[in-house]
Amino acid sequence: MNFSRRGFLKALGIGAGAAIGTRIPGARLIGEANAAVTEPTSVVVLHLQGGYNALFASADSLVGRFGVTGNGKDNGNWRALANGNGPGIDLAWFNSMSPFTRQHMAAVGVRHGISNHPGARRALWDHQNRNAGLLLANAIGGTSQLKAAVVGPRLLDSSYTPIGQTSFQSITDMQKTIDALGGGKPDPRVPDRTIAAAGVEAAQTMSGNALTGSPESLDSLESGYVAAIDTLKAPVKKFSFDELKTAYALGDATAVNNLKSKFAAAELMVRAGSNVVQIVDAGWDTHGDTDGATVRNKMRTVLPPLNAFIKRMVEDKTRNVTVVIMGDFARSLPGSDHQPNLTATVIGKNVKVGTTGRTAKGAVTLAPGTPGIAGLWSYLATLAKVDDNPFGANPHSKLVA
Repeated sequence: MNFSRRGFLKALGIGAGAAIGTRIPGARLIGEANAAVTEPTSVVVLHLQGGYNALFASADSLVGRFGVTGNGKDNGNWRALANGNGPGIDLAWFNSMSPFTRQHMAAVGVRHGISNHPGARRALWDHQNRNAGLLLANAIGGTSQLKAAVVGPRLLDSSYTPIGQTSFQSITDMQKTIDALGGGKPDPRVPDRTIAAAGVEAAQTMSGNALTGSPESLDSLESGYVAAIDTLKAPVKKFSFDELKTAYALGDATAVNNLKSKFAAAELMVRAGSNVVQIVDAGWDTHGDTDGATVRNKMRTVLPPLNAFIKRMVEDKTRNVTVVIMGDFARSLPGSDHQPNLTATVIGKNVKVGTTGRTAKGAVTLAPGTPGIAGLWSYLATLAKVDDNPFGANPHSKLVA
C-alpha cells in the first residue's frame, strides 16, 4: 500500500503544521505523563511589547515623575534594594517579592538609541544579523533538541530564522504541550514513545525530497522533525501537572493566551531542557500614562505568575534559571512616549544586586558609555556560564555574584 507523507502524518495524529512551529511536532504521539530530562540552565525572557517603564527598575531617579513618591526607605511607593546600591523598585512589586528575589535582582542599562517599535524589537533580538536568543541557546548547549521556545504569540518585527538545527518552537496550546512534555493521562490509543519516534522518523524520510529541494523555506520543518524525534527518544522525568495548574491558577484553561498560561508553559519548557524561552506580553505602549497608573495596573497581572515561576524554577537549587524583563525601550518624560534606551530587570541565582541602569535624576536618560544591546546578552550568557560567549566580553561584571 502506498502512503503519502500527508496521509502518513494524519494516520499518526500529527497535523500538517505540527512541525513548523504552531506546536511541538509529535505532541499527539506521546502517551507518557513525563517530561524529558532537562538541561540545568535556562534563560527566560519576558518581553513587554511596547515598552518597560523605568519606574520598575530605577524608581529612585524618578521621584516626582510617573507618580513616584517618597524616600524609598519608610515612606512613598517604592523601595531601594541593597541600601540604595541596587534598583529602586515599585512598592507593590517589592512587597510581593520573596527574600531570594530581593537578594538576586539587578537593573541593567541598555543604551540602544532606538525610539521606534519595529527597529527596537529587531535590534534587541539581533546580534550580527542572527537571532540573539538562538545564539545564546546554542552557546548554553546541551543535548536537548528543544533548545529554544516561544510560549504564546511571537514578538512582532523580530527575526526567527533558525541557526543550524536550533529554532524557536512555538507553544500556543497548553494541552498539546502537556501531551508532548508531560502531565497528560496515559491514552491507550496513543503509541508509546519508541513507536512514536519511529513514526516521526518515517515521516521525516518521506519529506526528504522537499526538505532537500527547499532547504531555506523548510528549515523550521526540518528542525521541528529533529526536535520531535529526539524528544521522544530522550529519557523522561516525572512531574505533576496538577501541581503546575494549581501554582499558576490555571483552572481548566489550556490555551496559552495569557500570562498565567505563558509562565506555566515556560516552566514546562524549562523542564524539557529549553535553554532560552521567550514570553511576549502586548499592550505596553502606554502613551499618556504620565502618572504611571496604567503600567502599575498592568504589572499587577504580571506579578502572580512571575513570582510563582521564580519560586518554582529560579529558586530551585538544582537549576540555573535566569529571568529577564525588558521592553522595546523605556517610556519617556513627560508624556510616557518613546525613550531611546532601556533599563532591564534580571533575576537569577548568579545575579548580584546592583544596577548599571540607573537613569538620570528626574529623567529617563542613561549615562554616556552605558553598554548597548550586545552588553545585555553578554551579561545573560555570563550568568548562564557559557564556555564561549558569542556576544563578547561582559560589561556588567559587577552584577555577577
